[in-house]
Amino acid sequence: MKAQTIRSALDGHGWLGIFISVPLFIVFWAGSLTLFYPELKKWAELPQFPVDATQVVMPVNQVLQRTLARYPVDTSETMFLVLPDENQPWYQFYLPQLPDEQGVKTDMLELLVHPVSGEVVTDAEQFHFADFLYKLHIDLYLPAGDYLVGFISLLFMVIIFTGVVVQLKKLFSNFFLYRSDKTQRYRLTDIHNVIGVISLPYSFIFALTGLMFNLGLISQLVTLTLVYEGDRQRMFADAGFARVVEQPSGVAQQMPDLDQLIAQWEKQQNAHAHSLRIDHYGDQNALIRLIGQHNDNFVQRIDMIYRVRDSEFPADINPAERNAFADGTRFLYALHFGHFAGVDLRILYFLLGLGVCAMIVAGNMLWLNKYSKNRAVSKRVSGLLQATTLGGCVGIVLATCVGFLLERTLAPGWLSRTPLIEVSFAATLLFTMLLACVTTRAKHFVMQGMLVGGVLLLITLACDLLMFGAEIMQLAHNGFAEVLAVSVSFALVAALLLWIAIHFRQAPEPAKANHITPPYTAAAPAELTAAENANQRDGLV
Repeated sequence: MKAQTIRSALDGHGWLGIFISVPLFIVFWAGSLTLFYPELKKWAELPQFPVDATQVVMPVNQVLQRTLARYPVDTSETMFLVLPDENQPWYQFYLPQLPDEQGVKTDMLELLVHPVSGEVVTDAEQFHFADFLYKLHIDLYLPAGDYLVGFISLLFMVIIFTGVVVQLKKLFSNFFLYRSDKTQRYRLTDIHNVIGVISLPYSFIFALTGLMFNLGLISQLVTLTLVYEGDRQRMFADAGFARVVEQPSGVAQQMPDLDQLIAQWEKQQNAHAHSLRIDHYGDQNALIRLIGQHNDNFVQRIDMIYRVRDSEFPADINPAERNAFADGTRFLYALHFGHFAGVDLRILYFLLGLGVCAMIVAGNMLWLNKYSKNRAVSKRVSGLLQATTLGGCVGIVLATCVGFLLERTLAPGWLSRTPLIEVSFAATLLFTMLLACVTTRAKHFVMQGMLVGGVLLLITLACDLLMFGAEIMQLAHNGFAEVLAVSVSFALVAALLLWIAIHFRQAPEPAKANHITPPYTAAAPAELTAAENANQRDGLV
């Protein structure tokens, strides 16, 4: 391969990496945590409101009747019921409220209902941090963020290919090369390269599926505008997503027993129901939509509508053929989040995701060091790059630790609980980036950030033990060992962060001559040796 090709790939790899490093780090960091979304939700909720998995769950029909009698619910609208299962042990009800005295519709009631007693324990959105991390992974919590994440996935694909071009000759010969006796530049290079090669299949799958998820919306937008002239319902109908709509008749109708209906449906479809959508409850035109997962197919979702007045699932609103597009999307989703296997695969995904985060930070430090010595790049630009890259990456870790600490310590009944956690997350990230603007020692900054993150997680673990130690052990005894597992995981991550901080602190400073990176000179026209020398000079081999 020509030296100029390698050099061009190297430049493109570095600049694109710096350009998308912070959002890419956020996507991988939040995505790695989101792999354990059910466990994080249970860790937040169950110690506050313990549940015994060995006790019999109250029938959904009885729980719904009690809840409707207690709250002013507009039954002519749509209600959503999420059923308890092994991933989330609560009933979650999303119920439309009656209009106020001025006839203005209010927000939906979002209730968390105890599965055994049937009592409403809290607002379902009071434990929102796991959902916040999930949305951060999907769209960075920004307007049109899904398109931005899709564009980042596209650039990440380019980074992967340019990295393979640069490392192609030594892809296997230097597979586990780590020069611990060399300077920081070489150690960071080896960390970056080794993690990049080991995580290559994982990174490629995530880049590809993320690209298909997010930028696929662009093709939908073009199709909607040019082919369907903005008619979304017609486009969804042609794609097999037509929504069945019935208007309330005003004639009362006895509702079927939901528990019997669910049991019959699960037996007929060989599926497990996880949610219900009920339109016009108590009306003659009521519709009950059952959504569940096929027991023998990890990507096949069963979604059928029961018409109350017909006492059946009519064929005119339940297509006989499955929607291939929906099944394909769910397959990609399962591949992306590791839903096709057990917790062992999710742990592997998690470790690889953290490895990619470490690779991003190592690459940032390499290129920031390089361009801080380049006279062609102003100190202001170099400082801005450092603040936005290292400050953003370290800041996300610290902000997450702050979020978990507040999720554990704030009272669940406090109405401002969720906004405070989100504001604290953003404030921690911004404050860390501002600190990065005034620091000139990248390694010391990373070390201090890891130290603070480890301490925050240890404080969270101490709060677990002091506030809910007995409850967590009882939950583990009653079938919810995941809560204890999350606490233990926090201890392990805290130990990892502290180890990184200590390692950075004890690492000897390299000689000044090793920090100097001479500017690029013209490589030999077609000699690979010249390209390798240039790469070694820049600390990337």
